[in-house]
Amino acid sequence: MIAIIKIIGTIGVTVLYFILSIKVHRLWSRPITIPIFLSSSALILTLLTLNIPYKTYAEGTEIITYLLGPATVALAYPLYQYRKLILRHWQPILSGIATGSGVSMLLTLLLATLMDIPAEFIRSFLVKTITTPVAVDIGRLIHAKIEVIPAVVIVTGILGAMFMPSINKLLNITHPIAKGLPFGVISHGIGTAQALKEGELEGAVSGAAMALTAVIMSFIIPIVFLFV
Repeated sequence: MIAIIKIIGTIGVTVLYFILSIKVHRLWSRPITIPIFLSSSALILTLLTLNIPYKTYAEGTEIITYLLGPATVALAYPLYQYRKLILRHWQPILSGIATGSGVSMLLTLLLATLMDIPAEFIRSFLVKTITTPVAVDIGRLIHAKIEVIPAVVIVTGILGAMFMPSINKLLNITHPIAKGLPFGVISHGIGTAQALKEGELEGAVSGAAMALTAVIMSFIIPIVFLFV
């Protein structure tokens, strides 16, 4: 009975915060008010205030975590819808993925090295633009600080989802492929969810970019690790 109450309570609070965050974002549409950021911040403050261990919260929301898999697979639908258009532009898409992920990884490595951050943390930061399940597997391969990876990946995803629309607008980027690509390359699943709000094609491109970035970086990062 206690376990059921815990599950209902944690899921209920999570859903409530997300619904309220959506309402706030509709009333005041700003990067800082995107639902994933507001609801995550509210949950963190609640756990800290009530002194609830994260493990307790994670156990209560296991079903939501489980649904992340089917939700990710569902991204294949818009990808299938626009497959011909995406294949027609495969060259700029691949070059954008290679450039975006490569520059991100290089800057991360450079800044972390200059700040004299321990090597195991640097390895964790290198996988920040890859979706969490793949990032954790790569982290184990390169002996990274595994417990750091989910937090780094989530923060990267949230920041990308928050500011990418404003950056696209600032740079006057209007082509759906050009708009959707950086969401998937930099912000993986969280960014792809935001890209879908921009449009179905943007979401499809972001989903493809997320998957291809994970594949490409799975080969590149272990090689870079040899020099870290």
